[in-house]
Amino acid sequence: MHTSKPHPKTKRAFTLIELLIVIAILGLLMGVTTQMLSSASQTQGKARAKADMAVIATALEAFSQQYGGYPRLNEAKDPETAATQLFRCLTGRMVLRVKDNKISMTPVDPVRKPFIDALKFNLRDKKDITSNSVDPSKDTVFLADPWDEPYQYYYDTSSVAGALETEWKSPSFILLTKGADKKAKEVRGMYSTGIIPPNDVYTEPEENIDNYIFGRTE
Repeated sequence: MHTSKPHPKTKRAFTLIELLIVIAILGLLMGVTTQMLSSASQTQGKARAKADMAVIATALEAFSQQYGGYPRLNEAKDPETAATQLFRCLTGRMVLRVKDNKISMTPVDPVRKPFIDALKFNLRDKKDITSNSVDPSKDTVFLADPWDEPYQYYYDTSSVAGALETEWKSPSFILLTKGADKKAKEVRGMYSTGIIPPNDVYTEPEENIDNYIFGRTE
């Protein structure tokens, strides 16, 4: 009596169409995941930027109380110098002085009590922007936002105390982060006057949509 052996099951291969469908689904899932991660990263970045700018604003108020005014710096006039000098002001290495009605930003040595804890910030050196090892004692260091761009600071640059001809009309300063796209566009001369337009006007240029501003609006 012969017993027939069972035939082995034939494995069915994927067809080309099935493979294309699987690849398309995987691509779609990867795209959705990437978009979600990017959105979460931007949200976290903006939250960090807001927290940083609140600390910087508080430090600037303390600086003003101690020296009789905010640092006379403006990114619109000289971006690189303004960013590094702002850091020096807030870490006690530069002060505002008034003599014979003339205002000057003056380096000091020895270093005075800082207004911020620099090590709690993202620091960058403009001479080596990609380095994560930054010596905060260097004069080329600046406070960077989560996208490694300088926090921008705008204020009156007049060197005469109480000058009436100054373009700056605001009683305060402007702090700005350009956001993830690292772009910003001036609206209504705000960098010169200190007057921030309403948000709907400011965000008309697409460069400004993801920006965050700390200051007084008109």
